[in-house]
Amino acid sequence: MSLIKQLGYIAIGTRFRVLTDRLMQDADKIYKSLDLEFEPRWFTVFYLISRNSPITITEITEELGYSQPAVTQIANSLIKKKLIKSVKSKSDSRKKFITLTEKGNDLIEKLTPVWKDIENAVKELLDSTGYDILFILSKLESELDTKDIYNRVMEKIKLRQIGNINIIDYKPVYKKQFRDLNYEWLNKHFTIETKDKEILENPEKEILNKGGYILFAEYDNKITGTVAIIKHSDKEFELAKMAVTESARGKQIGKKLAVEAIARVKSLNADKLFLETNSTLVPALNLYTSLGFNEVEMKERSDYKRATLRMELNL
Repeated sequence: MSLIKQLGYIAIGTRFRVLTDRLMQDADKIYKSLDLEFEPRWFTVFYLISRNSPITITEITEELGYSQPAVTQIANSLIKKKLIKSVKSKSDSRKKFITLTEKGNDLIEKLTPVWKDIENAVKELLDSTGYDILFILSKLESELDTKDIYNRVMEKIKLRQIGNINIIDYKPVYKKQFRDLNYEWLNKHFTIETKDKEILENPEKEILNKGGYILFAEYDNKITGTVAIIKHSDKEFELAKMAVTESARGKQIGKKLAVEAIARVKSLNADKLFLETNSTLVPALNLYTSLGFNEVEMKERSDYKRATLRMELNL
């Protein structure tokens, strides 16, 4: 237990479980000492049935927030002990209700004063801490409902991943990577079109010499992604030719490239950054939307057959 305490927040789930186990073990000792044939893990289900009988398994699941298999397992144990029974609905034979048996009702009468004693003892314990533990638990549950631990951790992982990505500008030595990264992406999702070849085989002529930029993402000392910023006018640029190698997907490389590209265009005092994409690329669309891009009408025909929508970011 000393190790668990030393681990602090990272072991909080284990610490809660250990604390729960201690409380459940004490409750079990209480029932046994009073010769009451009852298990602590049955409490919430059995109590709910005693107050809301007849009730269905689904209703118990919804009320307690338990999984249906968990409720079914406890219900089967209670049925085996002949404390509850399952009866078919008179109006719908497919529907079954759970209700207490005579033995179950007798046990409730014996358990009720014991539960009150347990409640008072637990309240006394919690009050001794000097904190409103129930309020803290309610607050904790509310915060988890708003954002669970999974999403909180994933946010931190993404931030860490972004911090490990280095963005660098185009150099002639990277010409092959610019082409190969885009060809890899195009071959997976679409086909390589004439306009693609024109730009990817001649990036200096088609992008850089016209006032545009090409950025690369370096991750683990490898070039893993790229994006082009194509100049259309002093006030309007295009985000294009973004590609991330398959082995580096999910590491926030596309986001880092897009963020850096937006920052670069803003530094040029441009008014607008636009892009053309395809409606089937849902992850990409979600990324662009999260960065402030909005879908707009495609007033002009695209140079690419695959382009089905246009998005713009007003700077």
